[in-house]
Amino acid sequence: MRNAIDHSGRLSTLSPHERSGLIFAGGRATRLGGVNKALLEIGGRRIIDRILHALEPLVSESVLLTNDDSLRHFGSARLVFDPEPHAGVLPALLAGLDAAQGEMCLAVACDMPFVSRPLFEHMLGLDADVVIPRTEHGLEPMHAVYRRSTVKAAIEAALARGDRRMISYFSDVTVREVAQEEWAAVDPAGYAFFNVNTPADREEAQRLASDLRPKD
Repeated sequence: MRNAIDHSGRLSTLSPHERSGLIFAGGRATRLGGVNKALLEIGGRRIIDRILHALEPLVSESVLLTNDDSLRHFGSARLVFDPEPHAGVLPALLAGLDAAQGEMCLAVACDMPFVSRPLFEHMLGLDADVVIPRTEHGLEPMHAVYRRSTVKAAIEAALARGDRRMISYFSDVTVREVAQEEWAAVDPAGYAFFNVNTPADREEAQRLASDLRPKD
């Protein structure tokens, strides 16, 4: 077993050519008019475009994992259909890792309009198989970095024994948690972890986008 919660170490040698962005787009949001949340406009830009813009300098490819036909012809991201929609974080993450070409994978949910490039840059410099932020709500697996080879094998083993918990494979990999005092140095308000799930969330995201827009 490689049970480790590491709080030190750097990993800065991998270039963008050895990294993949994984965007988990799921299905349509019934509470938001049935549209896929990736296509919602926040601050005049679709969430998916905001995510791709944030990830582009850090990765050589972006993989869009979905079971929604409305995204079939979406632009620059490579589309991969989710073989187990609604099965939870672990099977979705495994499908994304299986499709990725890069060794280090940056995972993001499609309902996160304020993905933080500086936070991902910081996380890419930390030496572990899983680099994952912890907020007051718990671990954030959808704004995290995964080493494809080791994490994929560990998730496959966890699912084979019937364990679908998000942390079920952690005992078989090295895990580096990014505590609030650490991630707050680059994202003080924690906007990176903001999710749009309801109309109220969408309104709040529009307000935040306006506040965050550079002023002339």
